[in-house]
Amino acid sequence: MRSRLHHGAALALCAVALAAPTLVIAQGATPSPVAASPGAASVATVVASKPAVVLGFAQAFDAALGNDAQLRAARYERESTQGSVPIARAALLPTVTMSVTDAINKGRREFPNSLNQQVTTNIDYAAPQASLQMRAPLFNWESISRYRQALVQSDAADAVFRVRGADLVDRLTLAYLQRLLASENISLAQTQILALEGQQLRAEQRLQRGEGTRIELAETQAQLEVARVRLVEAKDQVTVARRSLARITGLDVDVVRDMPARFRPPAMVPQRLDDWLSLANARNPSVQARTQQVEIARMAIERNRAGHYPRLDAVASLARSSNESIANLNQSSKIASVGLQLNVPIFAGFGVQASVNQSQSDLAKAEADLSNERENVALEVHKQYLAVSNGQPKIEAQERAVAAMEVALDGITRGVGAGLRTLADVLDAQSKVFSARHDLAQARYDYLLARTRLQAQSGAPLAEIVFDIEQLLAVTP
Repeated sequence: MRSRLHHGAALALCAVALAAPTLVIAQGATPSPVAASPGAASVATVVASKPAVVLGFAQAFDAALGNDAQLRAARYERESTQGSVPIARAALLPTVTMSVTDAINKGRREFPNSLNQQVTTNIDYAAPQASLQMRAPLFNWESISRYRQALVQSDAADAVFRVRGADLVDRLTLAYLQRLLASENISLAQTQILALEGQQLRAEQRLQRGEGTRIELAETQAQLEVARVRLVEAKDQVTVARRSLARITGLDVDVVRDMPARFRPPAMVPQRLDDWLSLANARNPSVQARTQQVEIARMAIERNRAGHYPRLDAVASLARSSNESIANLNQSSKIASVGLQLNVPIFAGFGVQASVNQSQSDLAKAEADLSNERENVALEVHKQYLAVSNGQPKIEAQERAVAAMEVALDGITRGVGAGLRTLADVLDAQSKVFSARHDLAQARYDYLLARTRLQAQSGAPLAEIVFDIEQLLAVTP
């Protein structure tokens, strides 16, 4: 974008406004007048031909899917929540336990004999025991409700993960466009320095001929230094923006793809606001997650109310033992049993009803959160829809403003030679031109960000959003 949007305008500005030597500008360096020579031209050719790593938006998104820490955390959170489904299902399946004991008993036995004499004998014997038990729930409403709730929680985890995915696209788009805007600011600052250096040279020449004043030279020098400060700030912005993008993608690249100079994006489909609101209400992942939270809270009421219901289990056991007690020495037994076990809750200190009341309050809160989320999404969709609808006309108006200000700058510059204008008028016109160019770049990036957020709020698939951005960022600098 820098080379297409501003390079031609910068050359035209310098040709008209400056009577200065040829300038060679290297990326990231402050422009300074140097004499044109074959050696300088060859250096510029080498710099221009150096290959650069170019990052497209789709490539950045693919890298972010595997690198972004927030998305990885959300992925593990979803896996953890989905793990509650088999845990809840286990309460509905039979449980089988086995117990084996092999004990050695040692003791002493005292008893009177037939002559009424006290007799003492030592007793040493083994008492092995083994049992196999099975319990199968036939009716357990609490476990059934807990399993159903876990299924809904799993769906809610999927919706929350989609929210994190949409947030990733938003953060990636913002970091990507900030990188573009920071590079644009460097280009603008370098071009402004180029023009101001020419103006400074012209002011010095006018002062030497007795046509100018020291005030004109001082004003030019002041604006030149301000422009150099802006260049330093722009370089800092590029460093920060580059780091922010690398933090998300894990890739540190030289340049990123930009929008074409004549940016004319296709119309958004659908075109009516009501259609966008309907899509957002039906597909927005945040709304879906809140809807699932309402269902989870409703099922929590049923799960807590199950504390009033009886529980019926089928039980079976198989036990084998030897020498169970001192009275059964040298005896073995094998017992098998099958039956039903009914547990009926009678009184639990009003704890069940208190849990039900608490769950009802949680349900009311979840419903209020859902209503609030729908209102927030509708407001955001309306906001981004207006930004997209007015974005393209705003860009076109900014383009016309830049063109008009450049024409005015050309006329003012010519007026200085005719004695009708002063260098102060030229400096003021130049400042307006560069400000208009910055506003144009900002408008273009604001439009693309609003377009992305509108699609994300409507619940569009991430692949569709990424493809749309990739198509618009089709220019390799």
